[in-house]
Amino acid sequence: MKLTPAKLTMFMFLVVGLLVAAYIGKRLFATEEEPPAPRMRNIPTPMGDLKPGTVITRDHLGVAPIRVSNLTSDILISERVIIGRVVKEQIKALAPIRANQLYAAGEYPPIEVTEGMRAVSVYTETSVDIVDGLIKPGQHVDVHFTPNRLPDDLRNRSPFTMTLFKGVKVLAINRSIVPGTVSGGANNVTFELTPEQANIMILARDRGELTLTYNPSGKGATGVSVSDEDRATLYEILDLDPPEEETPPFATEVYRSNGRSVNRFRNGRRIDIETRDQQPADRRRQDDVKVPVPVEPGDGMDAPDSMDAPDSVSVGPTAQRYQRRPLNDKK
Repeated sequence: MKLTPAKLTMFMFLVVGLLVAAYIGKRLFATEEEPPAPRMRNIPTPMGDLKPGTVITRDHLGVAPIRVSNLTSDILISERVIIGRVVKEQIKALAPIRANQLYAAGEYPPIEVTEGMRAVSVYTETSVDIVDGLIKPGQHVDVHFTPNRLPDDLRNRSPFTMTLFKGVKVLAINRSIVPGTVSGGANNVTFELTPEQANIMILARDRGELTLTYNPSGKGATGVSVSDEDRATLYEILDLDPPEEETPPFATEVYRSNGRSVNRFRNGRRIDIETRDQQPADRRRQDDVKVPVPVEPGDGMDAPDSMDAPDSVSVGPTAQRYQRRPLNDKK
């Protein structure tokens, strides 16, 4: 078969047509190949925006996936190194938590206290003592005191509760200076107080129970006051006069034969009797106290019976002591 230009041209058109048909068929029946799925990893992320000063708890965190290729060395991927730390810079919800956005472990933001004031923390046993956890840092509260550790001279008083302060500022709750989760059990509350109020609060904290009530009026009056801002006593807090010091008792010592007894008197009345070294056969009425007078021979008086006259008697703290002398002693 002789190849002519016309046949060669037809052959070229046929090849081109076949190629076009093959391309169209491939496009009609071909499927796109999916790229390989990127590697993902779940990391802890905040469920909501975290403000500076927030102490992160487990309740603040959730889990969100992130591409492994997007992980950098400063992204925290374990709850263990996040929980308990304080937010330094605001963190958006569901965003990775970076190390430079938190204070170092065990570090807290500085407390902002008004000049001349003091920061004092107290312990509350339940969230009920802080209005069921509704009190937030920055708000003002009234502080109420219920004493339960009273001195002996006050234990017979009826139970009572008093208001220590009105409108004192709450600086932090459980080390958090921003509103956060409050435990249903014990909580620590930090107040901004004057030096005088600080002494009163510390003493009241150790002598009874403290309860807080929300005060919407804001900063209030001082409340309980003491005579010295550097010293507070429980009697001043309770507005009671301190007990008077008891007068030391007047004592007498009575000696009979080989026995001795001590009688104590206060306000003209005997309060107790102390007997030492007294034999049963020599016991007499202890309130029958006699002070013998030394007798000299020839004064017209008989010498006292040795069984009736005591060897010596002393009366009072500085009592004079008399001793029986033999009749033949001329001294």
